[in-house]
Amino acid sequence: MMVCCGTNLDSLKPDFWTKEDVGRWLEVNGFQHLIVKFDEHDISGPVLMMLTEQDLRKPPLSLQKLGEIKRLSLILEQLQRAYNVPDSRKHRRMYRRDSVDSSKDLRSGLSLIPKNEGLKFFVSFLYAFSSLIITSIAMTVAHNRVPDMKKIPPLPDIFLDNIPTIPHAFEVAEACAVGLSLSFFCLILVHKHRFVIFRRYFSIIGTVFLLRALTMMSTTLSVPGEHLNNCEIRVGDSWDEKLQHVIYIWRGAGMSISGVRTCGDYMFSGHTAVLTVLNLFICEYTSTKLKFIQTLSWSLNFFGAFFILAAHEHYTIDVIVAFYITSRTFAYYHVLANSLAHKQRNSQELTWSWFPLFSYFEENVDSKILNEYEWPWTPVIEFASHRYRIFIRLRDERRKNLESKTQ
Repeated sequence: MMVCCGTNLDSLKPDFWTKEDVGRWLEVNGFQHLIVKFDEHDISGPVLMMLTEQDLRKPPLSLQKLGEIKRLSLILEQLQRAYNVPDSRKHRRMYRRDSVDSSKDLRSGLSLIPKNEGLKFFVSFLYAFSSLIITSIAMTVAHNRVPDMKKIPPLPDIFLDNIPTIPHAFEVAEACAVGLSLSFFCLILVHKHRFVIFRRYFSIIGTVFLLRALTMMSTTLSVPGEHLNNCEIRVGDSWDEKLQHVIYIWRGAGMSISGVRTCGDYMFSGHTAVLTVLNLFICEYTSTKLKFIQTLSWSLNFFGAFFILAAHEHYTIDVIVAFYITSRTFAYYHVLANSLAHKQRNSQELTWSWFPLFSYFEENVDSKILNEYEWPWTPVIEFASHRYRIFIRLRDERRKNLESKTQ
């Protein structure tokens, strides 16, 4: 018994099948008498992938012959297994939907329409971009407010007081961040739900850096190391000079390897926050089978934090608070996103203060997304193939209509 058929349906996932495609699939598998009934109930490819034996028995399909029900149920299960669809009964409870349309990927609860995901990606990018601009402004203000190290020496710190300054340690910490960034970018390229991961990353990093801007503006700590002699150089009083300094920080992403040196932005460590959020995203969206990647990611995270302290660029409390706030923010976001709790009104009001656009970003996600991987050009090829098949079908229908008129 054939799961698919010998036509061009073999080259297209059932998620993209139309009602006509489902009809051809039924015909090839010997169920041509059910084509009309399936068409009446708008059973397209995505809906077909959700059907169970109970659906075939109960109204509105109400198939009567036991052998027919069993045979159709068998090839449906084979088709679903061939495309890695979870058990249909568990799947239905997971998403709590009675009906779906052909624009949904039923295996993840995510919209397949690139326009929708692209718009959310763009909005999340604007949110993160705006938060980084605000952080750059806060860093400029904090730089001018930092106390004179000759009058107020570094505060007592259990780590900095016992570990000498290691030259170039801060550059090593930033190299760890670059390594994690490259790993995260490679993961994004091959992950099927890349747009979801990107917008979650931008949402979390935006919230963390807005909180960091608030803490920098609230309290300015003294310089943690006497080697930071550039802190005596202040930003000019004119708005033009301050704007140039903001652009200077933003353009260099606040990293010393890009030539940016600032003071006063201590509580809490932005470098530790970036290291932590990259590490957590890599571990969350990498297959559990790739333990060595997750171990390497955690190693880079902790080594990076150590070298930040070894460079005496931050107090120990800066690093601890940065790790705690970032990891808790990541966990809080994903606990909500991986459940149905964020659909409730009280939860939406609660998340607004932390993640202003959370409900909009996660409106199509009802459970934890699967770690599925594909080449970045696969969705483009599938979308183009689907459009091409629609074009061919319309062309054939027009030819038939013209032939019938001429006859």
